[in-house]
Order: sequence, then C-alpha cells, then structure tokens
Amino acid sequence: MDLRHLRYFVAVADTLNFSRAAERMRVAQPALSRQIHDLEQELGFKLFVRTTTRVRLTEAGRYFRQQAEKLLIQLDLAVTGASQVAKASRLTFRIGTDWNASALPITAAARGLIELHHNITVDFVELPGHEHTHAVREGEIDVGFVPGISKIPGSDIEHGLIHRSTLKAIVHQSNPLADRPSVRLRDLKEERWIAIDDQEVPGFKTLVRQIVRPAQFSPKFVRTAKSLPGMLAFIATGEGIGLIPELFLPVAPEGTRYLPTDCEPFEMYAVWSKLKSASCLPAFLELLRAKIAAAPLPPADHFRRSRSRT
Repeated sequence: MDLRHLRYFVAVADTLNFSRAAERMRVAQPALSRQIHDLEQELGFKLFVRTTTRVRLTEAGRYFRQQAEKLLIQLDLAVTGASQVAKASRLTFRIGTDWNASALPITAAARGLIELHHNITVDFVELPGHEHTHAVREGEIDVGFVPGISKIPGSDIEHGLIHRSTLKAIVHQSNPLADRPSVRLRDLKEERWIAIDDQEVPGFKTLVRQIVRPAQFSPKFVRTAKSLPGMLAFIATGEGIGLIPELFLPVAPEGTRYLPTDCEPFEMYAVWSKLKSASCLPAFLELLRAKIAAAPLPPADHFRRSRSRT
C-alpha cells in the first residue's frame, strides 16, 4: 500500500463516483478502478459496494476513510511544516470569501490549519464569486470558491469539487405546488420569481437563469430582495417563488415550503493557481472536505428518491 492508493480511495469516497474521482486525480478510470481493487485485495475486505447505478462505502470503508484522511492531512501538514522551517518564514494563506461560500466550513478548516501549523497566518479576502478566478490568477488570493456552473477558464487554473447540494424550490404554503413531495423545473415556468439584488449577490439572476435553462424558459422576476432573508420574507407573504441551493437555506420560515427539484445539483469548486499554489493548500482542502463530510447535508439525489416513492 502506498500514498497513491490512499489518495485514490479518498477521491472515490468523496465523490462516490469512479468517473468523477478519476477526473479529479487526472487518471484513466480503469487505472483508478484497478488501484481500488488492489487496495481491497491487500486489505482483505471491501471498501465499496458497487452496482450499475450506485457506489457506496461499506462500514469498514467509512472507518478507513476517516483514518486515511487523517493520515493525508498529517502528511500534507508535515510537508508544509518542513517547507516553512526550511524557509524560516511565516506563510500567509489568503482565502477568497463570498456569499457562495459562506455556508461552507471554511473558517473552521482555516482554524484547524492554524492549530496544526503555527507558522501559518490566514487572511480572508472578500470578493464577489465571479472575481475569484481572476484574483487567483493575479496572485491576490491563494484559493477561491466558484459555483460549478461557472466556466473556469485557462490552463493555469486548477479546480476541485468541494460540495454538491440539492436545489430547493421555495414556495408559499398556498401555492398549488406546496403539497407535492417534489417539483420539476418545467412546473415552475409560469410562476412569479423573487430575486436577490445583484449589488448584494452579484450574478444571482444570471445563475438562476442558467439553472432553469434546461427547462427552456426564463424566470419572470417580479420582486428583488436585498438579501436571502428578504427573499424568504417576500415568498412567505405570497409574492412569488425562489430557487436556492440547500447549502444556503435556514429553517423554512412559517408559511413556506422547501421542495426538492429535478435540477442538476449545485456544485461548489475551489480554484487555485497551477503555477504558484500555496504549499499549505492541499492540507487546507483536505481539512475543508473532512469538515464537510463530518456534517453532511441531505444528498443531492433526494429528488430521485422522493419521486420513486410517488
């Protein structure tokens, strides 16, 4: 067993998808599958249960994932620490923040990084999400966060999946859709939509339009709120509907319903420079993924499971 086996295993455990894991690790899927098979053979037990439609961890696999992540984090921190000792300097790690990333445990991961490596100072740089890739390229931040629907241009930028979240339609309880277990995008075509002001959340309307594009309609925005709480208030008074990733949603306000949709899951990606990445970046990303895995949200296939029961 070597580190490559562990990194491949963690990639598959994070995505529960061999194709996406192979893409993340930049290897061919058959090669990754062979590595996982070899690892299971060496361990003497199964790490995954695989069917034609689904991959899930076994009980042993879940425990092995926790331990493997700890080992990889410790290794990355050891490499980072040795590098900093060699440089005899303190590293400043700059993290881009925005509403898109506000619900992720970024500060908790940063705190963990500082606790494990005292030569690191963390700075948070507030920038609209659509500026994060440019800021990484210009060396203004070491890591940023963008929604997966955004195009990540340029061969100089690396990116990695951080979180996948179900998109929920938010409707008033009087809406005819409110009693359904789930809704399709096409069911929302004639609805009145509430947006969040682009000055407060840059690109919000554009993002919603991109999300609903597969249903071949453009949302009819009738009101614009200054914030997500303001948006929920408009919906709670029957002014219209909204569409928000579950990642960002608080407990549903009185009089509203959160409904699973058939939208493609909302994905958040970390972006960083391929040419000048911070030495502590791998450790930070490992910590961030571990924090997310420790408190997972409902899975993005909830719509399909809800539909199968109806």
